[in-house]
Amino acid sequence: MNLNQVGEAEHLTKVSFTKVSLRKSKSKVLLILTGLTVSMSCAHLPTTTQMKGSVSARNLAEAYERSAATVRTEYDGKEITVRGYAALAAIMPAQGADQGSVLLEDKELKSTRQVVCWFSKEQSETFSRIKGDQYVTVKGIFNGEVGADLKFCKLVEVE
Repeated sequence: MNLNQVGEAEHLTKVSFTKVSLRKSKSKVLLILTGLTVSMSCAHLPTTTQMKGSVSARNLAEAYERSAATVRTEYDGKEITVRGYAALAAIMPAQGADQGSVLLEDKELKSTRQVVCWFSKEQSETFSRIKGDQYVTVKGIFNGEVGADLKFCKLVEVE
């Protein structure tokens, strides 16, 4: 082998090595991007402390604030499960009234974004377990006419 052939062989080896390195780099970048995509798409999913299939009061109220129309399209008239922080005790139906309510929010933010859960007087005994400063999970029919409201609520869990 003469010097020209040795030089060409070294050059081809370097080119081949560079191609393999680039493929590995592309694979690493693709793997990282795939991981980020999966991570970002799962950001809206419930946390492990939430009931499977539930939405947090914070997420629901914030989404409603951003676009009431979008939230109404997705949830209006549908039964959903919501978990949130009840800072105050449930408000029992007044004399002659048919409904009571409980406000669900995010404990950490103490924002004005709240989900109002309306329950019938027949549910009063169950909802009287909500004394305030508790996490609560409820199930109800979403109605977004005035705000992020749930009608015909049933108490699922008080933590």
